[in-house]
Amino acid sequence: MGDWIGLGVIVLVVAGSLWGLSHLGRAREPMSEEEFERRAAEARGTTSAGVAGMMYALQKLMNPKAAEAVEVLKDMKAGYYDEGEQAGEGGGDGEPGAPGKKTPTKEEGTDA
Repeated sequence: MGDWIGLGVIVLVVAGSLWGLSHLGRAREPMSEEEFERRAAEARGTTSAGVAGMMYALQKLMNPKAAEAVEVLKDMKAGYYDEGEQAGEGGGDGEPGAPGKKTPTKEEGTDA
């Protein structure tokens, strides 16, 4: 019984391939100028978006730090980052982003 199922699958694949190839060989119906212009206008936006997406993906593969920088810039413009909250900036006197001397915390103590 299993042989018949396998033979049926093979026949279906061959028949589907022949049917697909016959449709590929058919001539297309002629297109009017209005239809051509409409299709060209519709494809213009999707084509440019697709190319931009592929270029961004290629840029991410080639230079991941630059792609990360672009994302950080977008986040900064949206207001997700506060300059004073980033590590290594500002003083330790309670004001974020204020220049000044860092004061030791209770855990650090004073080494004077």
